[in-house]
Amino acid sequence: MSYLVFARKWRPMTFSEVVAQEHITVTLQNAISSGRIGHAYLFSGPRGVGKTTTARILAKGLNCEKGPTPEPCLECSACLQIAAGSHMDVLEIDGASNRGIDEIRDLREKARYAAAAGGYKVYIIDEVHMLTKEAFNALLKTLEEPPEKVIFIFATTEPRKVPATILSRCQRCDFRKIPFRTMADYISTEASREGITVTRDALGLVCRASGGSMRDALSLMDQLVSFAGDRITVDTVSGLLGLVETDLLAGVASAVLSSDAPTALDLLEEASRRGYGVEEFTEAFLGFLRNMMLAAAGAEKGISDLSESEMETVRACVAGVPDIAVLNVLRIVAGASAQIREGADPGITIEGALLTAARLSSVFELDNLPRVKVDIPAPAVSPPERPSPKAAPAVSPPERPSPEAAPAIPPPERPSPKAAPAVSPPERLSPEAAPAVPPPERPSPKAAPGDSGPDPDPPVAGEPREKGPSPEPPPPARGDGDAVRKKENEDIREIAGLFDLIPEPGGEGVRGEP
Repeated sequence: MSYLVFARKWRPMTFSEVVAQEHITVTLQNAISSGRIGHAYLFSGPRGVGKTTTARILAKGLNCEKGPTPEPCLECSACLQIAAGSHMDVLEIDGASNRGIDEIRDLREKARYAAAAGGYKVYIIDEVHMLTKEAFNALLKTLEEPPEKVIFIFATTEPRKVPATILSRCQRCDFRKIPFRTMADYISTEASREGITVTRDALGLVCRASGGSMRDALSLMDQLVSFAGDRITVDTVSGLLGLVETDLLAGVASAVLSSDAPTALDLLEEASRRGYGVEEFTEAFLGFLRNMMLAAAGAEKGISDLSESEMETVRACVAGVPDIAVLNVLRIVAGASAQIREGADPGITIEGALLTAARLSSVFELDNLPRVKVDIPAPAVSPPERPSPKAAPAVSPPERPSPEAAPAIPPPERPSPKAAPAVSPPERLSPEAAPAVPPPERPSPKAAPGDSGPDPDPPVAGEPREKGPSPEPPPPARGDGDAVRKKENEDIREIAGLFDLIPEPGGEGVRGEP
């Protein structure tokens, strides 16, 4: 039998063996147990985290001879055929090479036929985002209302490229990156079964290089076993993968933070002699500074890719160093890395960055800053402000005498209608008997002696008084009230008699004559 790589040999066979994806495996197991199996699933997530593996396990659980069951037996012919990829009713399709509308039409026609073994027909389409727009549209109707016991499982690393019409017809399951410690435990367990010894620090380097992908980590393990045999150490991993040693990174960081620029530059040259490129060293140094910043800030929970020995090295580097100092160095080195990517000379750029960081790494607190005495000059005396026109006091006119102080007698009050005596209508007179009497003139009131009244328009101080007609004095008092009312009644009678002498319109008679 040909050699089987670790990525296939150590592949999980049941839901319980899937690593760090419990939120998905438990959901699928409960769906099978309760009979609530969806007709379409979308498995999305980074590469090498178990999307296709989980799809195969779901197909085993549905077509197992003891199923549908959340725990396939792995012994029946259906489970063995699905594991070998030869089951007639479980079809794995590569979306990149079968992306056209013709392939989807053929799939749609075959999906109408029942499963050959009487179980479920499962279509696993990997990298489904590579299908064309026309292919997705041809799949819509079948995906919405598939035939009985037909299940579609789509796997993709880029779910944003899948049309919304497809996403709305699927149950989406988002796979996560595998934590480094969980990955290290899994690899250590599987390696011990194979008789392979791997140190904990070496496992940390392998998991860090994999970037959270189990398949990448297992591929690296294959490579390391071929390189070093059954015993894998940190030196083996560093030599094969070209990783910068932690001790070298810690030496450069300590020299920069202690303002020892010559030592930092010498260690940079040592890294070059060991065969590390400038770009490679810069990226590794940035990652080490990031871990130092989190450790200095007391946020060690964010550091998950380091072994215990590497974590102790980081703690020793930041002992007594404020986090702002590490942050300043990180910013300078990050700027140098950006300049290198833009085409600047790598060697000169990183050397200048380390020298700048060594000179600027000292950070003073406000309490430690030197106190400077500043003489504050006395404020100059400003000239007095001129009063604004609004603020100038206005010359007020002389006050008018109040009614109590004025000698003028107020006019009498008019009698109320209730107090006025009833006036009988005057007798109508004939034109011959009624002499024409002009309306009487009202007697002009006599001014009270020595009463000139208040000046209605008093002159302003400083201005000459204009000459002109003197204002009329206020009317004097009318005398006794009964006499006045009697005179008014007589006037009313005379005026009413004049109206009776006016001839009627259209006739010659006088109004009021028979």
